Order: sequence, then C-alpha cells, then structure tokens
Amino acid sequence: MHKLLMVVRREYLERLRTKSFWLGTLLFPLLMMGLVVIQLLLVKVESGKQERIVLVDATGRLAAAFESRLSEEKMKDGKPSYLVEVVPVEGSVEETRRSLEPRILSGEIFGIVTAGDDFDADSNFRLYAKSVGNIGAQKTLQGALKAAVLGLLLERSHLNVQPELMNQLLAPVQLESFEVKSQGQTKKRGFDEAYFGTFTFVMILYVALLLYGIAVMRGILEEKSNRVMEVLLGSLTPDQLMTGKILGIGLVGLTQIAIYAASAGLLRLYVGFAALQAGWTGALDAISPLTMTYFFIFFMLGYFLYTSLFAAVGAVCNSEQEAQNLQTPLVMCLVVPMVLTFFFVAHPDSPAAVVASLIPLFAPMVMFMRITVLTPPFWQIALSILLLVATIYFLFRAVGRIFRIGILMYGKRPSVPEILKWARG
Repeated sequence: MHKLLMVVRREYLERLRTKSFWLGTLLFPLLMMGLVVIQLLLVKVESGKQERIVLVDATGRLAAAFESRLSEEKMKDGKPSYLVEVVPVEGSVEETRRSLEPRILSGEIFGIVTAGDDFDADSNFRLYAKSVGNIGAQKTLQGALKAAVLGLLLERSHLNVQPELMNQLLAPVQLESFEVKSQGQTKKRGFDEAYFGTFTFVMILYVALLLYGIAVMRGILEEKSNRVMEVLLGSLTPDQLMTGKILGIGLVGLTQIAIYAASAGLLRLYVGFAALQAGWTGALDAISPLTMTYFFIFFMLGYFLYTSLFAAVGAVCNSEQEAQNLQTPLVMCLVVPMVLTFFFVAHPDSPAAVVASLIPLFAPMVMFMRITVLTPPFWQIALSILLLVATIYFLFRAVGRIFRIGILMYGKRPSVPEILKWARG
C-alpha cells in the first residue's frame, strides 16, 4: 500500500505544481462562457448595410404588401433594413430570374425572390442569393411573403381587412415554457437554458475524460520509451504502477472538478436572489447541488472507465503514432454523445436515449444529459451506475493483465486478437 500511495502522490503533485494545470483550470470555463456569449452576440449583430431585394412576381399584386412588411425591419439608425425592387416578368419567371443573376454575383443585390401564380405549389416561392447561410434574412423574407399572400387571398375572398388588423392576425404568439415536476411544481425553463446548461457540462465531461485519459496514456508511453518503466517495475508490481497512475491523475481531475464545483456554489449564492427575482430558476437548476452530485458521480465513473482503456493503449504501443490509431475508437465513443447533445436534449426519454444511457461507454455523458433535462426514473439511473461499476471492475482486471504483459514489450505492436487474448488471461 505504501508503494501505491507513493505513485499516487508523485503523479498528483507532479501535475498539480505545473503552471499549465492552473492556467487550464482558470481559462477553460472562461473559454466556454466566451464561446457561448460570442455566439449569442453574433446572432444579434447587424451587418449595418441595407440589403436590396428584387421581387419577381408573376401575379403582379404582392409587391405593395411585401414591401410594406419589409419596411418594418429597421437598422439602428432608423433606416429600412431592406430595399425592394420590383422587376416585371419578361417571358417567364425563370427567364427573368436568370437575367438578374449577374447582379447577385456582383454584389449589387442581396437576392431575388420569385413568386409564381400557383400559391398551392410547393416550389411557388423561391429565394436566390449568393449565400443562403443568413437564416435571419430568410425568416424575414418568408414572413413578408406570408403577409402579402394572406392579404391577396383575403382580397380574393372579398374580405376587407384593415392593415392594422392584418398585423394583429399575423403577429407571432409568444409561448412561454414551463417544466412540470413530479412534486406538482412548475418551473419556467426555455430550450436555451436546457441546451446550453447541459452542453456546458457535457463539454467539460468530454474534455476532462479525453485529456486525462490521454495524459495517462502519454505518461506510460514516455516512461516506457525512456526505459524508466523497467526501473520502476524493479520496486513496484505492474498492478501497483497502473493503479497508482490512474488514481494520481484522477485526483488531479477531482481537484479541478472541486474548484469548479466550489466556484459554481459561490456563483449560485451570489446570483441566486437576483435570478429568483428575474424568474431564471432554470439557470439555477443547472448548478444545483443534486446536479453537481450526479456530475461528480458520472465524472468519476467515466474517468476510471476511459483512463483504464487509455492505459491499455499506452501499455501495448511503443510510440504516439501507434497509439493514435488505437485510441481513435475511444475518442469516437466520447465524440458521438457530444455531437448528439441536441437530440438527447430534445428527446431525453426516447428509446435511443434510454438505451444509450445504459451502454457503459456512452452512459457517463448521455445519462447525465438526461438527468439535467428530464430526470429519468431512479431505477434507470441506478442501473446505469451499476453497469458502469461492473464494467469498470471487469475492465480493470482485463487491463491489468494487458498492462503486465505489454508494459515491457518493445518492437512490433501486438495485434487486436493478441491483446484480447492477454485480457482473457
């Protein structure tokens, strides 16, 4: 036990004393917050330029309402955001549109909106632009077209509707969302709060599990390539060395998580009253004690699961280049849940989410997503934790066998069947 604690102490203090640890601990949450804030600000940033829209209307009766609705969009200086130019149809709508395309390519106009005379056709309305990435502009043009078409339909139905009433009829309905809790409580919470809060924690899990797993692998590779491993094994067993490295680096991760948890707790106390006054209860739920407890549990389980696998990769490889090929499947197991965060947040109780949260390789991230969005039945959480613990137990035994054989092997990297044979003992 004394030798094991010595390895744990060495691995822990060696990393804790580095400047990179403290810089990374400080900069990572700031970087995450900065990325979220910058994205939100960029969505609201205006180009500051009036865009010219050309309307090619086969009916000849949409222009007035279309231009009137677009004129309501203003820039900061009060000028209209869009200028509408109506071009009469010459020949056909398609021929007219093609003759105008050079003006798009030259930047003279933002885009061309074409309207056929069959309002029921799926492709009756089209937008042609140099770039279709401006979703805000598309939504604005779509809303203006909707108002113009509705006005024309009402006119054809001989219904006289004043513009003010038309605006009221077309005004979007503001729908506030509330979560219903099992205790009979309801809490106001929007999708943005659920998604960004969950994504932040998932990103921390992803980065922490990946970085600490790679740190274990590289530490083993470095000591193996420098022949330091042979010296260490003179006074330690392979199991003690592997366990000491995993526990030592795990304590570094726990220290980092403890710093984040303490900061989140202080932040909750500091902004708690203001958040309650403003109705931001969903934001407080993201850093509640229960959420942080589950985050700690799944971080630790995910850490032991992935670091043991990365340790096996380091033991059987002789260089980083060899290790990169073997570590790719492990990295993908972390990438897949993160990429599918939007799906799991939108459908936390779907069969796919339930199954993924019970698969040990995906469980640390997927089950935590489900807990933060819509807490699943406790038996599912308990089963996920139990499966993770059982997997870690058998994995440690298998990886221990691989570590004992592979740590002193040099030269050609063993094949996957050979590695599996070592694991079975």
